[in-house]
Amino acid sequence: MKVDWKWFAIVMMAVVIVALLQRGCRGPGETVRVTTVTRTDTLHVTDTVFFPAPYLVTYPVTMPADIDTAAVIRDYYSRKSYTIPYADTAVKAVTDITVTGNAVERVTLDWELLNKTTVTTRTVRTEPKLAVTIGGGLTFSIPDRKPGFEFVVGVNIRRNQVYAGYDFVNMTPRIGWQYQIFRN
Repeated sequence: MKVDWKWFAIVMMAVVIVALLQRGCRGPGETVRVTTVTRTDTLHVTDTVFFPAPYLVTYPVTMPADIDTAAVIRDYYSRKSYTIPYADTAVKAVTDITVTGNAVERVTLDWELLNKTTVTTRTVRTEPKLAVTIGGGLTFSIPDRKPGFEFVVGVNIRRNQVYAGYDFVNMTPRIGWQYQIFRN
């Protein structure tokens, strides 16, 4: 079989020119990391109770010791605040108690229902839209019963591959197209 070198050279040059022109149009393959953060609302409630009445009062019958009157009066008019925290996996609470004049002036319960925060990270890898391939391979001519070696140049555009090659031993050109069915 005689090879028409003129047409083969024109096809090979067209493939190389298209590949070189498209090379400037494509950006490199990029890996984009997309992070999605989902936060559910936390319920925050503050309850206040003013001037509660005692449900039980016990008075001592006798005084066990001498009394410092100034200390008792200073203690009576002083304001004392107490904080009682509580934390769990489902709730976080703080009780604030204020005592004035030996009486509870204010009780505040501040609590939050804690909900789980979900963070989802997704990695998206973009594929280049155009690639130029070059390679070679071993061939076998069935009519001539002769092995050969071929040189191949190709262009990948998305899932399509167009290639042209030449077998130097059997002196036969090859032009082809392939479509990529599966991707991982």
